[in-house]
Amino acid sequence: MALLIIDRLRPVSATVRAAALLALLVAVLLVATGGGSLQLILDNARQAAPLGIIALGQALILMMGRLDLSVGAAAGLANVVLASAFAGNPANLAPALALTLGLGLAVGLANGLLVVALRIPAFLATLATAMVIAGGILVTTGGSPRGSIPASFRVITEGWIGGVMPWSVVIWLIVGVALMVFVHFTLAGRRMLIAGANARAARHSGIAAGPLVVASFVVSALMATLGGILLSAITGMASIGIADSYAVDSIAAAVIGGAVFSGGVFLPAGAACGALIIFLLQSLLYVLSLPPAARFIVQGAIIVFALALANYRKEG
Repeated sequence: MALLIIDRLRPVSATVRAAALLALLVAVLLVATGGGSLQLILDNARQAAPLGIIALGQALILMMGRLDLSVGAAAGLANVVLASAFAGNPANLAPALALTLGLGLAVGLANGLLVVALRIPAFLATLATAMVIAGGILVTTGGSPRGSIPASFRVITEGWIGGVMPWSVVIWLIVGVALMVFVHFTLAGRRMLIAGANARAARHSGIAAGPLVVASFVVSALMATLGGILLSAITGMASIGIADSYAVDSIAAAVIGGAVFSGGVFLPAGAACGALIIFLLQSLLYVLSLPPAARFIVQGAIIVFALALANYRKEG
């Protein structure tokens, strides 16, 4: 029993380590910017919200012992579709959101069915989905997406509540808490945890893993779509490839925060810390005026470090 408790605490300790690293990065960034304020950190959190929300969906997929490589493409699809449907007119709010979320739902269902019904490995199925989405965007837009996000909608990322807290951070918190409550305090969520930790034991317990896997991919795609919507509100326009890096970044963020590839662990606070670490590190490298090549090297080193931590926890 004691060993079981210790084993369950290991991912939580990883979240604590991620929080400590985040605090260190915040301190370094404040020093590098000449003693910036808390508002600077909150502004970085505001811009990191799209990645943070996408990382929550990726953490859920990792909990099921799988990977979703289509989240970046799904977020990019949301960006292009939302801007095109809005066309700068706030009156198009309802159809624009309905179309964007509907396509996100379709992406998640497609991924889930490819994995469950056709038994294609998740990373291959989602990689194929990402390629189809990327090709579809290029064909339909001719490489030049059009449309824009109206100023009234951009308040979800540009606005602050009472000048204290960005709206996008509040949305991020609400989504994270909602997913945590679902996974840890509902019957369906606990079944997903069991299925992710040990599919054979779940099957012997009468838990049908297939529908739960499909549901996890749907949620992941919807999180990617929501991240794409927030990203669109930040940029105000459509841009091809705007979220391409989010597939790898979301995996790194979730793993830094305590997720394990073997499944059975869901730590939304850890994923949030991981997303902030990646984003703040990029901001720090920009402040230090390092060339893009150096930024790629450092980011790649962080991803390797995250994967090494995951393997260490798995074998420890």
